[in-house]
Amino acid sequence: MASLVGDVFERTPSSSKAASAFTKASAQTGFPQAPHRSKKSAFARAREAKAAPRGHVPVVGPSNAAERTRKRVVAMTEEEREEERRDILEKFGPGIGDLLQRVRDARSKAGHGAVTSLEEVNLQFREVHCFAIPNQIAQRKSGPLPPALSPVPSPASTRPTSRASRKLRFAEVLPDDVHVYESAPPSPRKKALALPPPTDDSDVVSLGTFASSSRATDEPVEGTPEDIRRRFFPSAPAHNADLAWMMEDVLPSASTERATLRFDLTGNPLAESLHSSLPTHLGLHHHAPDADGVQRAGYTLDDVFMTSRSGVKAQRAAGMRMLAGMARWAAAVRRGDVEPVDSVGNLSELKARILAAAVEALSERGNLGAHAIEVVWECIVGYAEVDETLNPDLGRDISGVELGATDLTVPLAHLLSQLTESTSELSSTASQTRILAILLRLARQTNEIATAIVSTPSLVSSLLRTFLLANSPSAPTDAALALDLLTTLAASTLNTADALLRFVAVLPPPTAAVLAGTLAFYATLASYGLYSHIAGTAQEPLARLSAYVQSPGTERSVRKAWAEVIAAWIVCAGHDILWSQVAAWRWGQDVLTLRDVLGVATAEWDVWTAIWSAEAAWLEGSRINGVRGGEAERQECLAVIRPGFEADGGKENTIVRAAMGALDAGLDRFERGGAPKLRAIGVYAETLTGAIRLWLACLPPVSDVPLAAPPFALPFSQLTKLCAKLVTHPLWSRVQKCGPGYVLFRPLASLLSIYLQLSQRLPDVSQDVWMAQALAILSRLLPGDEEFALTVAQQVFELLTPQWALSHGLNVAQAVWDKGGLAPIKPFLLGAIQPKFDVHIGPACLSPSSIQTATTLRLPAPLVAFSRRDFGLPISRDWTLSPLDHLLRSGTSTVFGNLPAGWDASEVDITRAALLLTEISRQLASRFSFAEFVLTQEEAVFGCMKVFMLEHAEEVFRDRVVGQLMDVLLAPFSEVAAGFLGTSTPFYQYYTDFVALYDAISFSHPTFARLLLPPTSMRYALDYRRHLWNDFSHILKTIRTNPEDMIAADLAEFMWPVESDPQMVAAYLGALIKVPLQGFPRILALHHVACNIWPDLRTGELAGNGDRAEKLLRVVVDQGGLEVITDVVRYQQKPAGPVRLPPDCFDLGADGRAARLTFIERVGGAVLSGRVEGLLK
Repeated sequence: MASLVGDVFERTPSSSKAASAFTKASAQTGFPQAPHRSKKSAFARAREAKAAPRGHVPVVGPSNAAERTRKRVVAMTEEEREEERRDILEKFGPGIGDLLQRVRDARSKAGHGAVTSLEEVNLQFREVHCFAIPNQIAQRKSGPLPPALSPVPSPASTRPTSRASRKLRFAEVLPDDVHVYESAPPSPRKKALALPPPTDDSDVVSLGTFASSSRATDEPVEGTPEDIRRRFFPSAPAHNADLAWMMEDVLPSASTERATLRFDLTGNPLAESLHSSLPTHLGLHHHAPDADGVQRAGYTLDDVFMTSRSGVKAQRAAGMRMLAGMARWAAAVRRGDVEPVDSVGNLSELKARILAAAVEALSERGNLGAHAIEVVWECIVGYAEVDETLNPDLGRDISGVELGATDLTVPLAHLLSQLTESTSELSSTASQTRILAILLRLARQTNEIATAIVSTPSLVSSLLRTFLLANSPSAPTDAALALDLLTTLAASTLNTADALLRFVAVLPPPTAAVLAGTLAFYATLASYGLYSHIAGTAQEPLARLSAYVQSPGTERSVRKAWAEVIAAWIVCAGHDILWSQVAAWRWGQDVLTLRDVLGVATAEWDVWTAIWSAEAAWLEGSRINGVRGGEAERQECLAVIRPGFEADGGKENTIVRAAMGALDAGLDRFERGGAPKLRAIGVYAETLTGAIRLWLACLPPVSDVPLAAPPFALPFSQLTKLCAKLVTHPLWSRVQKCGPGYVLFRPLASLLSIYLQLSQRLPDVSQDVWMAQALAILSRLLPGDEEFALTVAQQVFELLTPQWALSHGLNVAQAVWDKGGLAPIKPFLLGAIQPKFDVHIGPACLSPSSIQTATTLRLPAPLVAFSRRDFGLPISRDWTLSPLDHLLRSGTSTVFGNLPAGWDASEVDITRAALLLTEISRQLASRFSFAEFVLTQEEAVFGCMKVFMLEHAEEVFRDRVVGQLMDVLLAPFSEVAAGFLGTSTPFYQYYTDFVALYDAISFSHPTFARLLLPPTSMRYALDYRRHLWNDFSHILKTIRTNPEDMIAADLAEFMWPVESDPQMVAAYLGALIKVPLQGFPRILALHHVACNIWPDLRTGELAGNGDRAEKLLRVVVDQGGLEVITDVVRYQQKPAGPVRLPPDCFDLGADGRAARLTFIERVGGAVLSGRVEGLLK
């Protein structure tokens, strides 16, 4: 061991004198001289001493240590030297000899007595390799730890001259060089504290992950299966399949591959070929290098998000600018303008990360806040515009309907609070406009979001202060956009509109867009009966406004908005204003005067519609509040408008006929439709609606006296044909497929509604025609038309009397009329039209009653509107059978909890009335060519199935009247059941319950049995046939339905294509041989068995199935009776043409008999052919 110690050299004597340990005393006093404050402090002297340059490099020289080591080695024996050599090799490895040789060579380069610097020796020592620890040492269980190796000492001295000159130098030690003994006691560990699992916060959005450069340790956690294996079972395999259940799921490690998607400073992606070629002065290299250590141009997604969270605002603003560009690029990818990149992943997740990063910076000032607003706009408004562009049925800036729940990934309350703070601090016009657009888009999504916007503290007041007050510096376009936002918020709910009242104080500047927006906002409030008293408080400004709109140069939008708000305020008479005030303000005369300055161009039709509606509202109010039913007002109005409607060149006549022609042509060109076509058709429909409403308003009060003459002429016959074409047009099939765009169908539904009122007053329209029109138009009404639909339904019920039924030859049992006729089902049918009464949507045409009940002016989102849970319109064809749904769900039906006083009806009474109304509706629709509204066979079958399911207190289907009414409704089955069962209950489950009910209580009821067969048609799934013919084969003998009584349009749908399922063929064969089948079930089984045997009947995949044919033939001949064998051998059917029934289907013909006998001889030989030969002669 001593040989390992380096040579010891003494310090070369220096000529400098050692410093004294004591300060020299003063010669006069004997005390050391006191330092003064003016001299340097101790800290300054210490710093100077520390920073003082060292003198010369210490020089080392030889000493007698090497001589003593040499003498000791000489004194050793050869055995001692060999033992010492083995000991050194065991401790330091086989490379120690080479190391010592290199050190000796380095010292001897300068010759004997040469000096070597400390840095040179240290450099040589750093070349020492790490030695592997032999196993013998690693296996030691106890003993003191070996001392750490000291660095090679300096030849110049054994100790540095000062503390500052000390420098420790170490070798490059690897983890394998340090050994930890297994016998070492474990250090005390803290006990793990059981913490609850983290909550699943859906609002948390990950902005990125940090890729650490350090490698995770390979050592397993103490107590894990791998730790136990390594410590106690080192020879066991690391991956034992039997212990896989104990292993924890290992999360995949982050990929170390470099990102191929990089962005420039504007957020646009860079081509991969440019990552390594772009120069560094472009600012694209200010980020960490990749995992391979290469600095490439462009910023990865994680780099951009890291920059957006920088503490330096300039860097953070640059990150936001890149995020805005990335959002635009993602929108372009979604739109299809740019090719997608696989490495970017899900665009929705990327948008969520971008939005979350931007929302946190909204409250910042300067460029950072402006860029954050831009990013939020791109993620909310920009993406929404992309969706509108991709959806042809939606279009841009659609209003009057909730667009549906948004995919907002940040908390709404937090976003609104951030926008509030931004609105009050920003001075950039562009940023303010973007904030308005963001809020407008959010308000259009759902009523709940609109309510949240109004409920956010200081948000609406900040918008008014920023955009609408007189001293606001905002541009007129921003003011108009702010008014649009307020109008949208007011249209959402009544509570929101009421909350906005306190913000309405000052009129905005009178520019065209702002003025029109203000009037539209007041019209929206008036739809709830709110704030109409401003017509009295602002009488003088409104009078000037009336004169302004009649001037030739007034904008069309202002005229339209003025006429609409006047109409709304007139309807509000009786709420906040009096009719005497309306008459004194002469609004009706002002509206009539406006027609003189209008032309007949298509662009002005919406203004004509507005003034016709305003004039109609004035006449309707006069009929109620005026003298003698408003006779004077009607005469005054007719004197002005009648020439225009009746003269060939009159403005009104020209517009009405042009609108009819345009609507007719638009329906012909509709084809697949789209938002632009629907908008154009809607304008034409609104024009005709306004004209018809004005015609109805000019009628005298309703009386029993027939109308002597119309108020003015309209093309009544052309209107009838046009509305008949509209109500049956295929475009209505897209109502539930176009999303929020279904609001564009509302003008068409309004036209049909107003025409139905017109048709009722025409002398050449009978009651039957009107009822047929009413039942058809009820199926076209949309949410918001409930008030009109309830009125029409009540009128239809009043017309269906015993006298009407007798005059039409309907054989209705007297028991039905004794129970009130249709009275038992009125509450259920009215409930089907309006299931809930807590939400009332304002109609397209305001009425005094709608003002009192309306809670919102917007149509619901499509998923809510067509769910049949909250809204009943548009009604389905089988809505007349909806009372049966309430009977089946009487425990949860809301109608049963709100029945009128005195209502007393049984299940039988309700079922009779529902079936009677269904039959009457079908007859009316069939007589007047409304085939589309006739109850389909599928719907009728399912309705009758519901009747058989009614067994709470009595078996309703056994009632004679019920049975008679069901017999005329039965038809083929279809998947119409989904509207009642819902998506969670498949019809197959309903059918299995229906079959089980038949087995339990039917007692072979013939009508009940007929309903079992339609689902077994070859048009439907195999499971229905298996359930009846396999699982319930014992009830087949009770089904004796004849072919002429089958519920099917064509019996061929039960026979073709031929059954190929082996299980079903076996079921048919077993039933034919063992069960005494009768009627159509026997024909059905005989058909499918014979078609699987005879070559002339086998088609398609059965053509080459000879083995099955031979086996079936042998079973029939061996086990079947003579009648079964005869029918199978002689059966003949053709796929084309009508189905041949017995006995025609057994007329085989001579050629057919010969061909079948040849086939029997070929597959069965002479024995089998001999048994059936007599049947074929």
